[in-house]
Amino acid sequence: MCVTVRCLSTFSIAGGLLSLLLSGCGGPPQADYSSLGLVDVTGTVMLDGQPVHDAVITFQDLDTGGEAYGLTDDNGYYRMNFDSVEYGVMPGPKRVAISTTQKVLGLNTESEGGESADEGAKESETETAIELIPEAYRVDSMLKVTVSSSTSEFDFDLAADGSTTGAQ
Repeated sequence: MCVTVRCLSTFSIAGGLLSLLLSGCGGPPQADYSSLGLVDVTGTVMLDGQPVHDAVITFQDLDTGGEAYGLTDDNGYYRMNFDSVEYGVMPGPKRVAISTTQKVLGLNTESEGGESADEGAKESETETAIELIPEAYRVDSMLKVTVSSSTSEFDFDLAADGSTTGAQ
């Protein structure tokens, strides 16, 4: 009888401590995006007048090097992601790169090590990725935009010869 009471007391105390610990943990920390001034950026990507689907579009901050990513749909429409939780882009000047072979974890791939074919990514034997976007828009891209609350839609009408150098 004494052993049972002692066991119950021990379990009761352990359960109470566990309950206290768990009640203080409200899950993972929540980021406060409100102070970032994120701008909801959208637009389309066209190549020689045709929509480009499944292209990764990257806005790289010229000051900090931080990046936001978007993925085009069948109509070439994209919406930029600040991270895996929040849409948007921090205001300021950006270099824009567009690729149909780049892989971004959580955006267009679930495997680790999402990188572009240009950076040495190994392509699967069953699916060979073919880059549709000219190098002028991918490697050291000359595409630049300035994101602000009043300028948040950027349509890119690219040319196969790499002659288009700005957003429309």
